[in-house]
Amino acid sequence: MQLTSVLRAVRGRTVPLEPAAAGQDPAAVPAPRRPRRPGADLVRARAVGAGLAEDDAVELVARVERLSDREAWQVVDPRRPARGASVLRFGTAAARQVDETSCGAAVLAMLAAHGNPAVALWLVTGEHIGETPSALDGVAPASGPAGRLAGLQAALHVRSTRRAVLGALPWPTALGTPPWGAARVATELCSGVGAVHGVGGTGIAYRSVMLDDTRHDEVRAVLARIRRALAHGVPVPLYTGGDASSGLAAAVPRHVVLVTGADATSLRVYEPSTGQEHVVAEDAVLAGGTPRAAYGGWSHVCWALLPVRRA
Repeated sequence: MQLTSVLRAVRGRTVPLEPAAAGQDPAAVPAPRRPRRPGADLVRARAVGAGLAEDDAVELVARVERLSDREAWQVVDPRRPARGASVLRFGTAAARQVDETSCGAAVLAMLAAHGNPAVALWLVTGEHIGETPSALDGVAPASGPAGRLAGLQAALHVRSTRRAVLGALPWPTALGTPPWGAARVATELCSGVGAVHGVGGTGIAYRSVMLDDTRHDEVRAVLARIRRALAHGVPVPLYTGGDASSGLAAAVPRHVVLVTGADATSLRVYEPSTGQEHVVAEDAVLAGGTPRAAYGGWSHVCWALLPVRRA
């Protein structure tokens, strides 16, 4: 039994927010094969979508033009690995969590890079464009892509655990990232993404929702919400864990992964302990109970950070 199963029995069923509209799901259509390198129009669109000023957008186009094909895509679309590879990278650094408690911070770092290409450019090259992005607040100076990624993870870990207990006290960093703290920081990092991709309103906010993957109707509803978000270019963090058969410590949320894409029957998942992209069949998500590499070796999905429209 999972801890979330007990909590869900007390709390009752989660009503999904903004049910997916009827008709063809754009997320079910396989992503087209990427060209060799991103074009200037796409780079500019990503810059403007992230809220960069016009002069900074022009500068980003010029900076990306000087990068290799692989580095250019790392800036423009960091959620996907290079062609023929399975590990996501910033420059030469694999996008891995830096220690055993920073899986949530690694996922937040990926959201930061996706939400703002200026952050991704800094991770890849160390270069800044315009004002320093708020995502980099509190990041200690470091050299090289690996050092910068480690610094960003450390800062995001602190931000996501600050005021996470009753809205006032810090959450122990040794216990990782609490879902509600991750949802707050993810909202800060990606607040404008939804508006850019057509979700509506003034952007998105993330809401943490407990899951019991033995309740198949509930999981199907959440999967529909995930697909709707992916169709608008919004990734979705998931918490995974085990159950009481492996001890009480395994029955709580233990790991964080990021759903980055989908096709007709499966999801693409970024797993930060290895930095790899995995493909998981939706039927496997519904089945639960089997340890999976995409879950960091855990067997259940037990919490989701679902994006919702801002008013």
